Amino acid sequence: MLNLSTTRSGQRALAFAGALVISLATFAVTAGPARAATAESGNRLSYVLMTGDGDSIMSGSTADYDGARALRAGGAPLLYVRQNGAAYVIRDPAILRRAEQIMQPQQEMGRRQAELGRQQAGIGGQQGAIGAQQGRLGAMMAASTPAQMRALGDQQRDLGRRQEALGVQQAALGQRQAALGREQARLAALAEPQFRALLDEAIRRGLARRV
Repeated sequence: MLNLSTTRSGQRALAFAGALVISLATFAVTAGPARAATAESGNRLSYVLMTGDGDSIMSGSTADYDGARALRAGGAPLLYVRQNGAAYVIRDPAILRRAEQIMQPQQEMGRRQAELGRQQAGIGGQQGAIGAQQGRLGAMMAASTPAQMRALGDQQRDLGRRQEALGVQQAALGQRQAALGREQARLAALAEPQFRALLDEAIRRGLARRV
């Protein structure tokens, strides 16, 4: 009975680590090359700001990011904006500076999300390693003597306590990550009307090229 329960514990830990990898892979889309990704919609504003230092800040879909990247000339900065199905690219330095100022709060939030993601990945790695140890101990217990069984059971309980403590840490980080995500969405909503006004000005002044 002990052998069965501890083996299942290891399987649960490995499954959790696998799910975390998938979660972090999704998170990398929003917090790596794209700092604040939101769902694509045909009638909303999407934008991608690619700065001269190689950073990319956006609110939109991965298709928007790919579209901006395809239009980039070398490492030159640009602002890609899509509104009501029409896409524009803006390269005017003054407009780009203003766009970066609008995006600065989201950029900072993205850095905090990325740091939390790294912490989550680190804990997930520890959980996966402990789960693997639990699985190996479970296999050893199947062929152990009663004395060995007691010793291995002590080790399993110790690993279980460590796994539980890591789970508490992971849950706390997940709550913080969710809170940052809500704040990121709020900041994106605040930035959208500013970007609409910036795009209207760029179109009016002939600084936005339709692509």
